[in-house]
Amino acid sequence: MKLVPMRFAGVQWRHNPRELSFECDKKLNEFKAPYNSSFVQNTGRNNIRIKGTGELYGDDCMEQFEKLFELFRENKKGVLSIPRLTPVYAYFESLKIFGEPRPDILTYSFAFRELSEEKTTRTSVVYKAETDECLWDVSFKFDIPINTLLELNIWVKQPDENLREARVKLC
Repeated sequence: MKLVPMRFAGVQWRHNPRELSFECDKKLNEFKAPYNSSFVQNTGRNNIRIKGTGELYGDDCMEQFEKLFELFRENKKGVLSIPRLTPVYAYFESLKIFGEPRPDILTYSFAFRELSEEKTTRTSVVYKAETDECLWDVSFKFDIPINTLLELNIWVKQPDENLREARVKLC
């Protein structure tokens, strides 16, 4: 099975990462009470940290890394789309080269930090997709379930497919 490549802020990875990890935790406070008892208060969850490692292959592996590095240096938030997972708004938190240098292969690691912020509300019935948006991006942007968008836009075969500025029905 061929997975759709990982994307962030419109930039697509040529090769998906070899490893991915998700760090999730909650903010819990424990309060001591009289008579040797206590209670725990859940004050919400922390933003998810998404980390990974992989290799960039080919004669242009350094150029591939430089493209990722430029994306990192832009210091902007964007939609992070990982195959088979719901996209999230995130910041590009870190990018590293490591390992022993080999010809035409560059080993790297990265980390993204999820953003918990309000999503855009629906403002129109039809939306003109941006150049590098996929249906997952539109789903996240307008807070519309992906299944609803797939039912309304039967011409879309895969939610990860690039819409190329197409008109997307929202409701």
